Amino acid sequence: MSSFHKTSDSPYSIKGTKLKNNLPYVSSGIPSLDHIIGGGLPSGAVFVVEEDILGSYTRVLTKYFLAEGVICKHAIFIASADEDPHEIINELPQPCTEPIKEVAPPDANVEMKIAWRYSGLGQVESSFGSNTNFGHNFDLSKCMDKDTVHNSDITCIQLNDYENDNVTKGGFKNYMFFKLIKDIKDIVSKDDFQTSSKNKNILRISIQSLGSPIWMAADCDKQQVDSDYGQDLIKFFYCLRIILRDTLAVAFITIPSHLFDDDNLMPRVLFSVDNAVRIESFAGSSRETNPVYSDYHGLFHVTKLSAIYSLVPFVPPSLDLAFKLRRKKFVIEKLHLPPELQESSEREQDDITAVPKAVTCGGFRKKDIEF
Repeated sequence: MSSFHKTSDSPYSIKGTKLKNNLPYVSSGIPSLDHIIGGGLPSGAVFVVEEDILGSYTRVLTKYFLAEGVICKHAIFIASADEDPHEIINELPQPCTEPIKEVAPPDANVEMKIAWRYSGLGQVESSFGSNTNFGHNFDLSKCMDKDTVHNSDITCIQLNDYENDNVTKGGFKNYMFFKLIKDIKDIVSKDDFQTSSKNKNILRISIQSLGSPIWMAADCDKQQVDSDYGQDLIKFFYCLRIILRDTLAVAFITIPSHLFDDDNLMPRVLFSVDNAVRIESFAGSSRETNPVYSDYHGLFHVTKLSAIYSLVPFVPPSLDLAFKLRRKKFVIEKLHLPPELQESSEREQDDITAVPKAVTCGGFRKKDIEF
């Protein structure tokens, strides 16, 4: 078992990383997310986030990922066709200087009405990564200092500025996929992002809303794009995974999967990536006004966890996850539904209404008969 190594810190490791199985791991900027995916994002891996319907919470995750890279002085490559990447960089949150204090709920010490049912159960820790020193916390209400952002190694690519080259598409039907994969290959091939380099550094690649309707409108031949759109997306992830493997680059990609017409497209995409999660927001749904989910803003689904340099993948402590967004924290917790306090009265009422009022010949009602 000498080939397996526990998580450890090495004096030769890159700033803002930790070693696990001899592989550098970086933080996503959210300690609870790092915890449920196995300690962080491994270098050379592709991490995919399936966007919520409005895309607001996915943008928050992207900002955390980029802000963590700026604080750790990592190189950043950001590409987007829906928004201007410079605006995303200018809106990065400011890191918190003081540790965040956990505030207990006001009814934490109130005795439950049906405590006899739960008296034998131990206390369950709902929050993840609250005691870790890996990663930082950020304040979304304040933007990062402009001088700090200006002095960082950031490359912004506006995908709409690509020129349509009908001759060279590298096997892709949509020229935007080919241009983007070519730019990523050029920057990853630099000596700083190779594992054998002396001056090592991490490259954080962020692609926002990959495969959105704007990508489909990039080609003049709309019918041809519709027929080969899924093939281009799968081919892109396959090429990206080959390019990033055994390098010091990490890809953080968001996908609007709810807009895809083909139900078989996302399972094929997940086959070509390393880690993937999906955000299900309560905004605009019936769960938004449901008091059962009043403490959360949405559900958090883990759709794939890889096993890089390991025999088995990491298994999170729970798969029933929910998230809530605070001013200084994005928290992923175990989903705890409140107890049904009116269960006994409701059941009794249901039994009475379910039994007909007619009395049997013996003078007993059906609900009084015990079998």
